Amino acid sequence: MGFSQFALMHIILHILCISLAFWVLKGIRLESLFNKGEAGKIRLTLILLSILLGTAMSNFIMDIFRYTQEASLLFS
Repeated sequence: MGFSQFALMHIILHILCISLAFWVLKGIRLESLFNKGEAGKIRLTLILLSILLGTAMSNFIMDIFRYTQEASLLFS
């Protein structure tokens, strides 16, 4: 797999994982952690947490993908 294909796959996976993390985090009741009327802080926290979790999940998946490719070279 070429470098450009790998980079494109990584970008798409980042977007998908961040979207999935955002969808999952929307189900958590973050309102209980903040004072009443702090909707902006709640939204910002939700966005930042979804970026952090989605990026970590995407990097983990790409690392597994890369290491399995490198392991296959070890046995060939």
